[in-house]
Amino acid sequence: MVFAEIAEHLYAADNVADVLLKVAEAAVSTVAGCRMASITLSEGGALRTVASTDPAASATDDAQYQAGQGPCLTAIDEPVVYAPSFPDGRWPELASRPLDFGVQSTVSYRLAGAHATAPSPLAGSMNLYAVTADAFGDDARTIGLVLAAHASVAARAVHDRVTLEELGQHLQVALSSRDVIGQAKGIMMERLKITPEAAFDQLRRSSQRLNQKLRDVAARLTETGEIDDAGTTRR
Repeated sequence: MVFAEIAEHLYAADNVADVLLKVAEAAVSTVAGCRMASITLSEGGALRTVASTDPAASATDDAQYQAGQGPCLTAIDEPVVYAPSFPDGRWPELASRPLDFGVQSTVSYRLAGAHATAPSPLAGSMNLYAVTADAFGDDARTIGLVLAAHASVAARAVHDRVTLEELGQHLQVALSSRDVIGQAKGIMMERLKITPEAAFDQLRRSSQRLNQKLRDVAARLTETGEIDDAGTTRR
């Protein structure tokens, strides 16, 4: 049922962060021992929490970023990282700082396909936090692993959909620009009796002199019949 709700949310989500927050909330409600959850993403080497169910989860993430180590960072390269208690000898710089935020134990999962040797827009980890030591049993960690895999698939799907929508918008703008420039060239060719190449060159030179985009210069010509500095044509 939880996974069906996430899948339904996927189609309504506007961005990756929305999907990841939904998964983090699902982890809190379904994984035994999990009191709060967060999602860490690594973008260009910079770490940030993009989804969190509790300020204490975000603060625990930040403590790990500042220390430069911790389960959420280790999980970017390893499938599952379990810390039954703090301090943990694997992260001496982090020491017992999670305890300052009420976090006694944690399990972090690598987002699928986000290994350091295969760069991905989703490089990061899903982090589940508990307020008791050794809170995550085998079954709980398995359910968390399934959720992490779902988070990766859902986030990639939204990322790809948004990317395609943006590409479509860019293509539409490009086609519109081409049409406007073509219309402007046609006006100049007809009125000045010049070749297509000469018309385009005159538009380009006007764009440079006016310090305006070629499309804007062409649009003004099609709307007003003139280019202010070109001495080309007036109605």
